[in-house]
Amino acid sequence: MHYGHLHPHSHLVLDQASLGIDTHFTFSTDILTQARLWLQNVRKILYTEIIDRQHVPARNPMSATQAFLLATRNGALAMRRNDIGVLAVGKKADILVWNGRSPALLGWRDPVAAVMLHASVGDIKHVVVDGKVMKRDWVLQVEGYENVQERFLRSAKRIQDTYEDKQEAVYEGEFSPGVLFEKPLEVDVVRGNGTGYGELHL
Repeated sequence: MHYGHLHPHSHLVLDQASLGIDTHFTFSTDILTQARLWLQNVRKILYTEIIDRQHVPARNPMSATQAFLLATRNGALAMRRNDIGVLAVGKKADILVWNGRSPALLGWRDPVAAVMLHASVGDIKHVVVDGKVMKRDWVLQVEGYENVQERFLRSAKRIQDTYEDKQEAVYEGEFSPGVLFEKPLEVDVVRGNGTGYGELHL
């Protein structure tokens, strides 16, 4: 969706798929956000089919539980692995512990719906990866993390400085033989003059 690939039929093969975050230079850094976006997108696609016939959807076409599975268990299943991604004797899984008393989750009877529809990564209290505690009581337990942060910031600045001086690419003419570039309609979020688009095209 982000790149305009659309994938209009991906929702038809979800029994063989899972969700991931790939690299997060343009995406969110957490699978929860991606699952929530995917849930909303699939609902939009399947709601539209009914609304275009001037009918009213009688139920959700995709549940919060299904989105949760795509972000968790289905990752292992997509790789044909039955030994990971499930909490059971002899199996292996990473664990997230959510704070059920955070303002976002408080009062929800269904914990999966609460997490899928309302939680953020700030609600994660503990994280266990490969049997090691990586986050305890909201604090990362990564040795030398401040040093990693500083190295990352230096690297990010160097890369951004390199590209800041480059002229922005202009896409005109053909992308490939017979396939043209075309500017989409630009959204306007400002009343009166201007659109609020800003200098960045991200």
